[in-house]
Formats: sequence, C-alpha cells, structure tokens
Amino acid sequence: MFSSEEQLKKRTPKEGIDRRKFISLLVDEYYENISGNLEAQQQVTANLANFAYDPINWGYLKQAKAHELFVEILSEAYDTQLLNHAAAGICNICLDPQIKDYFLQSGLPKHLSLLVIKHKNNHGLIGHVLTTLILLNQNLIEDKEFLKTLEGLRTSEHKICSNLATVLLEDNAAHQRASQQQDCNR
Repeated sequence: MFSSEEQLKKRTPKEGIDRRKFISLLVDEYYENISGNLEAQQQVTANLANFAYDPINWGYLKQAKAHELFVEILSEAYDTQLLNHAAAGICNICLDPQIKDYFLQSGLPKHLSLLVIKHKNNHGLIGHVLTTLILLNQNLIEDKEFLKTLEGLRTSEHKICSNLATVLLEDNAAHQRASQQQDCNR
C-alpha cells in the first residue's frame, strides 16, 4: 500500500524512525557484508526491494544510491536470491523519472535482456525483469537471441512469464511497424 507523509507520521512511534537514515544504513550494511555473510546481504536486499515498492521511499533510496546497488548486484551477483531481490527493487523503483534515466543511460535494458537469456528458468527473476522492460518502455528489441527466448517464454506454462513475454513481443512488433511507417513517410 502506498503511504503519505501523514500516514507515516501516524504509524511512527514518538521516538521516530528516520527512514532516510535507516535506508542509508541498509545500503552501508550490504557493503560491509560484501565478502562475508550472504544471508545478511539477502536480508538487506529484500528490505531495500520492499522499501522500493512505495514511492514515498524513492527519494531516500536515491540518496542512499540503492538503485546503483541493485544494478551492481545484477551485474556481479551469482546468488539467486540476491538477483531476485535486485530485480524486484529495480522493478519497484524504475518509474521514478531520475532513476529511469539512470537505468536507461547505464545500459540496464541490454543487461536485463541478457539476464532473461541466462536465467530463463528463474520465473521470479524473469517476471521482475520483463515487467521492468515493459515499464521502461524500451522500443525496438533487436537482439535475436533475446527475441527467441521471449518466443519460448510466450509458450511457458508459467502464466506470468508467458503473459509478460507476449506483451513485450506485441509492443516490439507495434514499435517496429511504427518505425517502418515513419521511414516510409520520410
């Protein structure tokens, strides 16, 4: 459920919880455990992904650079839970305009398509990644292996992945038709 500042104040004890500081401490804790406790990293990333669900937290997450941490995890992590949490966090926060620009400029959509190819049997990860690609509204998908993977996912028994792959493929076809029409009109 999305919150407002007023709702947060009502639910916060008098001693208070400084969300900005707490989120910043979570990001710091992740980096302090980078070579240590995988379970602690998983807990931290799960919490950050959950905070990203509510737009009221996006400013705090941006200040703590949690979005950069999510991208870093997708680029470097091999643990399935860390990948799932990072993908969920990215999916939850990608509609913030500044973060969306950061993701697009960092080449995240290309990296996400590679994750789909590599982890096509991890339905949770695939669901987050495909949803993110839809939300980022990426126009033309040109990678043939990614298109082939999407076609395979379209017929998946996992309905969420099947539906998301269908949406991406249909959006891609519509963007290609529109692009061809513009080329013809020139």
